[in-house]
Amino acid sequence: MRTPLGKSDLLRFYIAVALFSTAFGVMSPAVPLYARLSLSANDWELGILGAVMAVPYVIGSILFGRVSDRVGRKPLLAGGLTIYLFVVWAYISTADIFMFGLLRCLEGIAFSSIWPSAEAFVADRSGAGGLDRQVGHYSVAWSAGYTAGPFLMGAVISAGDLISAFILASALVLFGLMTILTIRMPKDPVRLEQDPAQSRRHQRNVIGTAYIMIIWGFAMLTFYFLVPPYAVSAGVAAPVAGYIVGSASATRTISFMLYERYLRRNTAILGMALLLASTLVGWALPSLLGFFAMAILFGSALGLLYAYALARMLELPSKGAGAGIFEAAIGLGQFLGPITMGYTGFLFGSGSIFLALSIVAAASLPVALRVSLKH
Repeated sequence: MRTPLGKSDLLRFYIAVALFSTAFGVMSPAVPLYARLSLSANDWELGILGAVMAVPYVIGSILFGRVSDRVGRKPLLAGGLTIYLFVVWAYISTADIFMFGLLRCLEGIAFSSIWPSAEAFVADRSGAGGLDRQVGHYSVAWSAGYTAGPFLMGAVISAGDLISAFILASALVLFGLMTILTIRMPKDPVRLEQDPAQSRRHQRNVIGTAYIMIIWGFAMLTFYFLVPPYAVSAGVAAPVAGYIVGSASATRTISFMLYERYLRRNTAILGMALLLASTLVGWALPSLLGFFAMAILFGSALGLLYAYALARMLELPSKGAGAGIFEAAIGLGQFLGPITMGYTGFLFGSGSIFLALSIVAAASLPVALRVSLKH
């Protein structure tokens, strides 16, 4: 007989998600800054380093999502966090850009084990409180971590150096891993009954929802990987570049809270419109004020698009497989975004990245509208 999962287990899960997400938030700007400052990587090389992580991430997300349906979520969460802990320490011990790229691939494997399993666990436990509500709680937990992370990185490197940021990230991952190990995660996930007609509707909408997350991953990793070095080259101090990224994460967290309480339905078109607006601001105002304005709009767009799409994908009968498709779509976007936008910036200047992103967002508005209307 299944032992019910208590509220204390769910609370520890959200705490664990916040802890390791804070570590990921520290590393998001720290990795490209380290590559730029210590390895002298140019825009094109930064784009490649951003993209290579996504190749194993796309494949691994689909694979590990299905595996988690069979063996449970906990082994894959713990294994992925252990791999990531190794990667953090390995980054600071290499001065070779090729080895740095290999570590990025290993980081992709770690993420592909962590995120689909975490998301599927949320779906497993959503029966009593509703899927949109649980997605909102989970999204706030990881986004709060990603919000705090860049600000912590900025504070740490102001007082020390980038190596100190890597040490902080490794400690946070370790605490997150230890917390995950204390949580009861039954191997037999809860499978909610679903109306057959509703199930068929959700499956027909998978392609449009997956496309939205491809664009999400495309824009997200372009911003997080290429904007900090660009801001520094435009005269912004490295700690402030972390604060810019943190501002995007903060508004993403706020949008998750709004989604949970008020929005939920038909937010895909609003999210895509905000993405378009943010990229136009980044292109037109390449200054400290412009970067912060772009970050605020950009983070709002990320939050609305992510929460809406995740809830829709987790409505599929197989929660692990749905989460795997969701993360694989993000991974494909993460591969395409940095490598194409990095090359665009290399050829035409870093400012052209924002104009190119605005074209992508504008072209995606009809898809977002269609997905919203179908739901």
